[in-house]
Amino acid sequence: MDQVNHDEQVIEVCKTSIGYVKERQKCLTRDNLLRERKAISEEFKEWLIKEIPKQNIIYLLNMKN
Repeated sequence: MDQVNHDEQVIEVCKTSIGYVKERQKCLTRDNLLRERKAISEEFKEWLIKEIPKQNIIYLLNMKN
């Protein structure tokens, strides 16, 4: 195998490896965000179940606008 061909293959392997790592990071970030959203959702459900004061509901409605 000539040196040029070898170098090109090494570069391709590196690009593929780096691409895989970047995609994996994106997947883990999305998974983590999903877990965080689920946790926030669960906390909100608990908050609602505990009969939150009416002024807090008004605050949430104002935040939505």
